[in-house]
Amino acid sequence: MAEKFRKPYIESSVFISLINDEISGDVERGKITACLLSQAEAGIFPIYTSTMTIVEVHKKRGEGYTPLDSQRSELILSFFEHDYIKMIDVDRRIGEEAHRYCQKYGLMPVDAVHLASAIRGGCDIFLTWDKSLFAKASQIEDLSILIAEPMGDDGVE
Repeated sequence: MAEKFRKPYIESSVFISLINDEISGDVERGKITACLLSQAEAGIFPIYTSTMTIVEVHKKRGEGYTPLDSQRSELILSFFEHDYIKMIDVDRRIGEEAHRYCQKYGLMPVDAVHLASAIRGGCDIFLTWDKSLFAKASQIEDLSILIAEPMGDDGVE
């Protein structure tokens, strides 16, 4: 249940799974994300994400650069204005910490910014569908946040 975490950070792959109503194998990623957002909307917990997420969800996954139509794009922009979604601004300190994660652990720059943002926000869990991020993050010593895939009826494994 939601008691497993208080301050989840959701990176862009999770939001994209909702936008695209993704299913991977037998995992209904879009529905799992919808469950998380419903819990946040009900006040069970707020959701944290980076302002960079707004940029990353501008197109459909796997379609090269094919932007969303303008109506859908406006819906997405307004979606991130919900009070239960707490935006973490990317600033110089996050940029420098992300740079260190890239240099020391080989994280992709976008993943490093998300991780630095989640830690800055004091989040207790980082939810992502990105398998490569799991592999890289496992190398980070003294990581103060759990990295997991959203799963199950309650939204987390």
